[in-house]
Amino acid sequence: MRTRYIYRGAEVLAVYKDGELVYRSPQFEQNENRSALIMRDIQPYRSMIDGSVISSRSRHREHLSAHGCIEVGDQTHYLKQRKVEVPKGLKETVARIAYEKLRY
Repeated sequence: MRTRYIYRGAEVLAVYKDGELVYRSPQFEQNENRSALIMRDIQPYRSMIDGSVISSRSRHREHLSAHGCIEVGDQTHYLKQRKVEVPKGLKETVARIAYEKLRY
């Protein structure tokens, strides 16, 4: 006897025993009507890095990694600005040089 359970999270949506539907929750029908997400391949484009033609997603990923680039969409958490330590007296030195050049 083979029993198959279909879950969404911790909720049981349906139970099959020996291929026959034994239990079906009201929410199961909503999930059953959904289809799989199928992403088409990208259209070929010319690279802004070196001018080569990129014709597939896999080639796009290879091209980015080969040139040390990243694709930035809405995932920008790794682009946080880092605090830069300014050496002591740098502002004064820059100001003094600027004043000397401008003859103030």
